[in-house]
Amino acid sequence: MRVLILLLMVLSVHSARAEVFKCIGKDSKTVYQAKPCQASDKTVQLDIQANEAQEAAAKAKLEALQNEQEAAKASKLEAERRDAMLKNQTESTNALKQSAIAQQQQVEAEQRQAAALERQTQQNSNRVLIVAPPTVLPGMPAPVTTEILR
Repeated sequence: MRVLILLLMVLSVHSARAEVFKCIGKDSKTVYQAKPCQASDKTVQLDIQANEAQEAAAKAKLEALQNEQEAAKASKLEAERRDAMLKNQTESTNALKQSAIAQQQQVEAEQRQAAALERQTQQNSNRVLIVAPPTVLPGMPAPVTTEILR
């Protein structure tokens, strides 16, 4: 906003070098314009001269404000860049956490599966051998032993 006001001031200094006419109409209304008044209006030509010192000061202020605005814009862009980098790092960290959790769950599932296989192997190794009492029946061969799994 300040830049706009200062810019208008600088532009008004440049336009002040032009001729300015003060026109007073029949209804006593005063109008200032850059072209001569109509024939029916009373015309007064104003002699306006530019002040070089004021113009130089206005230009210096304009430059200072523009530099300040550019510095603020650069600062804002740098802050946005840092925010984007931080957001990217946060998202990356979250993705790594999720990956670590998934890997941990997979390891736990594999451990449970290995434990189940271990129990099954132990149960298979605990075989019981049952021997039937020797009974001889006519026409049968010698006694048979059977193996039963628990």
